[in-house]
Amino acid sequence: MALSTPMQGAVLTSRRKADKDRNIRVLGVVLAVASLFAIWTVLSITVRPWVPTPYDTILAMGRQLVSQGFYDNLLLTLGRVAAAFVAASIVGAILGIAIGMNRKVEAFFQPLLALALAVPDPVFIIFAILALGTGEAAGFVALTMAVAPFVSNIVRSSVQARDKGLDEMTKIYRIPADKAFWVSLVPQLVPALLTAARFSFALSWKLVVVVEAIGQPDGIGAAIFHSFRLLRMREVLAIAILFIVLMQLLEKGVLGRVEKRLLRWRR
Repeated sequence: MALSTPMQGAVLTSRRKADKDRNIRVLGVVLAVASLFAIWTVLSITVRPWVPTPYDTILAMGRQLVSQGFYDNLLLTLGRVAAAFVAASIVGAILGIAIGMNRKVEAFFQPLLALALAVPDPVFIIFAILALGTGEAAGFVALTMAVAPFVSNIVRSSVQARDKGLDEMTKIYRIPADKAFWVSLVPQLVPALLTAARFSFALSWKLVVVVEAIGQPDGIGAAIFHSFRLLRMREVLAIAILFIVLMQLLEKGVLGRVEKRLLRWRR
């Protein structure tokens, strides 16, 4: 009994700390949302009619949710986001591993990677449209070129920071290179690959909207730009908010769960 008392006290202290941290997070979210709505309301009064009120925007969101056109544009945009995300993640991860593992490859690609990271993303989009037109290929190429360097940089850093002792061990025990890659290197890269995937997804959906606004006749970005040209600011905010919320749900709900599952061993 004497032994259980300190343990019970430690458990109670831990629970109280967890409850306190949870309450602080909830309070922070509530205050942030309340502050956002307060600023929004003030702007809707002072910058009228360019900034719609929260109430008008919510009504516009409701109209979008019952509109077939919104879902048609959403499906097109989600397809483009998925294609850009997968292509940029695969190309970036392969290039990052190659740069991190081979000094000759690093010597060749490092200046190109530094240049690609320095180029503003809209430049890729503009040059892709000039070279390939306004079709799907231009957007796909531009997005892959814009996002892949960031993925490569994250993966490269993780590869270069790997445990070199494991490399020596695979050589001592004469483990085949392909098996050593999956057994030794890939597990060390999982956290970096997950971080790169989340960054790739977040950057992909933002750039897809820009590509659609610049050079596509349909999609969420095109719908936002069309409403902006007609000065329908309620629709602009409504479509943007709905799309942002959906992307956040996908990132937290899908990628977040995948990350927790793959990193359970850390707990």
